[in-house]
Amino acid sequence: MSRSWECASLVVEQLLAEGVTELVLAPGSRSAPVALAAQAAEAAGRLRLHVRVDERTAGFLALGLARGSGRCVPVLTTSG
Repeated sequence: MSRSWECASLVVEQLLAEGVTELVLAPGSRSAPVALAAQAAEAAGRLRLHVRVDERTAGFLALGLARGSGRCVPVLTTSG
């Protein structure tokens, strides 16, 4: 297991520990370890992962999910 994967897994585990149940991802090469850790959490039934190609679309989706559920919905993007 690489250090990047270990760190990414810890980030996702902490999000789950804080009660995050949904995460929105706009994938990119620099966010790959966290994206893979999030996908593993989804495969284990611990997280609902939403993938969008456009960062703006991802942001608006996360905002809508958060407003609808009253819960924090993180957005993972590579670009700023």
